[in-house]
This record gives sequence, structure tokens and C-alpha cells, in this order.
Amino acid sequence: MITLTYWDLAGLSLITVFAGGLLFLNGFEHTRQLAVASVRMVVQLLLMGVWLSWVFYSDSLLLVGLVSVIMMTFAGYEILKRQTYRFPKLGSFWVGLMSLSMTALVLTLGTLILIIEPEPWFQPQYAIPLLGMILGNSMTAIGLGLNTLTQNAVQQKDVIEAQLALGKSARESMAFLKRQSLHTALIPVVNMLAAAGVVSLPGMMTGQILAGVDPIEAVKYQIMIMFLVATSTATGVMIALWLAQKRLFDTRDRLVVECLVKNP
Repeated sequence: MITLTYWDLAGLSLITVFAGGLLFLNGFEHTRQLAVASVRMVVQLLLMGVWLSWVFYSDSLLLVGLVSVIMMTFAGYEILKRQTYRFPKLGSFWVGLMSLSMTALVLTLGTLILIIEPEPWFQPQYAIPLLGMILGNSMTAIGLGLNTLTQNAVQQKDVIEAQLALGKSARESMAFLKRQSLHTALIPVVNMLAAAGVVSLPGMMTGQILAGVDPIEAVKYQIMIMFLVATSTATGVMIALWLAQKRLFDTRDRLVVECLVKNP
């Protein structure tokens, strides 16, 4: 495999700086956020590379578990940050974390034990990248779904309360909002599945091919990942929307959107 030097990466970063400059000149409001996110990306990936090198050589279940917990915690925090309205007392964080862990962990463990079958089953080379890809896609979908649901609940409060007044349950009065939220959350995943292999070469497949893996073997791994991502995002979003709905109503099925706090 052809290796890249840090000077190569530094040169590529200048392209991003140039693009950021053009955005700034055209009045793009979030240029600073783009710059901060780019720096964060570099630092986080370099730290993860150093950390993973150590974890891979150690082959320790404890370290794999620790890395998994850290990854899920940060994913939950990112979901919280992306909300226009959030639940108080880190409620949005816990909704995101619980829906992520209930899907990503089950799918990752099931795939490792039943499909890939590495020895040992928690081999970091497989466990951590697999969990990371599932978490990354699920995090985006859950964040979109939650944000759409809470925003619509605030904006359409009168519509929901009118349905409650007509005798509908909390589940029935929220059904149309949940369908909208699920649709919004899953659009990126559906587009990714539809475009794979025709419009784009997915990341894992590209990385394996660049590393010298047989293309057919890389395709098989990518198909496996696509199935896992589709399953984790769909189930994760549904769990998150259900948990969010429980927080939007009290024990007497009264809507309490007042509990939502505008994210700073």
C-alpha cells in the first residue's frame, strides 16, 4: 500500500482552507464551524489512530469495551448538539445514547459472533471499525429524526392538542409527526443504498481496495455493512422517536412541549 506523509495531508488541507475562504467571501455564516470541525476531525483521527494501534496490539476485551463506551458517549453528545430543541437534564443525550446502544451493540455483537467469527470474537481489528461505521450512520439518522419530531411538536402543538381533544391517544396524535420524522431521518440512508456501486464507492470498500484487498471480498464486506447500517438506522430512529414521544407527554397523555429547551 502506498503510504501518505504528513506533508501530503498538509497540502490537502490547503484545499479545504481555500474552499472555506470562498464560503466566507460569499457570506456563509458557518465558516468558523467548518474550520473548527476540520481541526477537530484531524486531532480526533490522529488520536484515534494512536489509541487504536495500542488497542490492536493489546487484544484486550477491557480496552475494546472502553473504546466502545467512549464512542457511544460522544455519539450521544453529538446528537444532543444537533437538536434545535432539547429535553432538559440531558434528556436528548440519554434518548440518543439508549437508542444507539440498543441497536449498534446488538448488531455489532451478533455480526462478530455469528457472521465474521474472528478469534477472539472481540478482536479489535473487526469490532471497533464495525461499531464505528454503525454508530456514525445511526447517529446522523437519530439526530435528524429527533430534531424533526421536537421541532414539529413545538410548531404543531395546536394540531396535536386538537387531536387529543377528539379522544385520540398520545400515540395516535403523534403518528403523523413520527412518520414525517422517520422519513426525514431515513432519506440519507436510502439514498446511500441506492447510489452504492453506481454513483459512489462506499468508504469501507474504497479503503479495502486501496489496501490491496480483493475487490470481490471488499464488496462482500461492504454489502454486510450496508445491511447493518440500514437495520441500525431504521430501528434506532424508531426507538428514539418512541422514547422522545414518552417524554413529550405526561402520565395523563397531556402534551408538555414546554419541557423542551431551545438549544443555545
